[in-house]
Amino acid sequence: MRNLLTVTLILLTAALLTGMGNLGGTPEGTVPKTDENIRAQLVDRAGVSNELSRFSMDGNVVFEGRRGEGTMSLFFRDLKEVSFGAVSGSDVPADLLLMSGKHVQLKVNKSAIFYGDTGSGAYRIAAGDVTRIVFRK
Repeated sequence: MRNLLTVTLILLTAALLTGMGNLGGTPEGTVPKTDENIRAQLVDRAGVSNELSRFSMDGNVVFEGRRGEGTMSLFFRDLKEVSFGAVSGSDVPADLLLMSGKHVQLKVNKSAIFYGDTGSGAYRIAAGDVTRIVFRK
């Protein structure tokens, strides 16, 4: 009887722990919830263009990258467009055109993820696979 109870507890514990493997982060097939509904046109390196709503970068409505030795974040609402250069190591250079007309250059981790809703499904793409983002107002 004691062995049966031990085996049952072990199996129950294993079943519960196995189910916890995918906790945290954004579930596959969904778009992260954000405070603002940002709309953008994104063009990937294959030349495919997607119109997206609920657009975010790693679940946030800011564009983040490295500038020199520091990190810089700019709200999407302050951007007109972002153009990406060729991937170099783990980075991709990004030229940000601000609403003011000023340009800012940042280096972005190529594995940063952009999310959006196409209207017919959730969309996600790594920064290293993007050539251009145009923000819609």
